[in-house]
Amino acid sequence: MEDDAQNTAAAGGSARRDRALGVLETLSGLEAEIKGSAIIAAGGEVLASTVDDPGWGQAAVDLLETLESTDGEPLDSSHIATEQAEIFVVTEGDLALIVVSARFVLASLTTFDMRMSLRDLAASHA
Repeated sequence: MEDDAQNTAAAGGSARRDRALGVLETLSGLEAEIKGSAIIAAGGEVLASTVDDPGWGQAAVDLLETLESTDGEPLDSSHIATEQAEIFVVTEGDLALIVVSARFVLASLTTFDMRMSLRDLAASHA
């Protein structure tokens, strides 16, 4: 009986990961300038990433944790621009979506596409 519950939980986690990967693929189709993206669940679990390097996922988790700890308020979104890239973070429920894109993308459109994508994933899990 306990093995059945574990198998069901694992299958649910796998389905959520598959949906998260699908969200990232769709988002990459909408936003051609994306260099990398990741969906992070509560507790720092990387559900899906478009970058194969596990260090990239951990860097995304570290960035999210840093942003969440800055003022004690729940993080809604953040936008960071560097000389090489732009970094966007959007949260929805227990999920966060982090995108690194080329410079000079339309920030409002990128953030909108991210938010809608994350909401679709959150709704499919509810």
